[in-house]
Amino acid sequence: MSATLDHLVIAARTLEEGRAWLEGRLDLPMQDGGKHETFGTHNALLSLGPDCYLEVIAIDPGAPAPTRPRWFGLDTPEMKARLEDGPALIHWVAAVETLTAGPEVLDLSRGENRWTLTVPKDGGLPMNGVAPSRLVWHTPPP
Repeated sequence: MSATLDHLVIAARTLEEGRAWLEGRLDLPMQDGGKHETFGTHNALLSLGPDCYLEVIAIDPGAPAPTRPRWFGLDTPEMKARLEDGPALIHWVAAVETLTAGPEVLDLSRGENRWTLTVPKDGGLPMNGVAPSRLVWHTPPP
């Protein structure tokens, strides 16, 4: 199975904090992403080229609580403690051609974007962040 880097994930306590942190360091504006209803999160994006981007993600305070643990371990005490010092690069996502259906493979959407992603049942990072989440796009990526 071939895989390519799809995007890097920066988590923050709030989207505003994460966006300001990254824009201040890179002196580049991010574009609005959207809301992830399944996980009660929202994001902003920065293109790194035609097939790769940076994502800043945070819990959406206006969203209802999800029915399962949030992805990227955002609800865990460990991640909350890690983000106390500010936003952090926490993960990476690899684009693959196919994924086999299973309990950790979810069909997701944000606006018109549609994709399938591996998300551990506990919401944590695969292999504690050593392995990437794997993703198949069903629409052009943002």
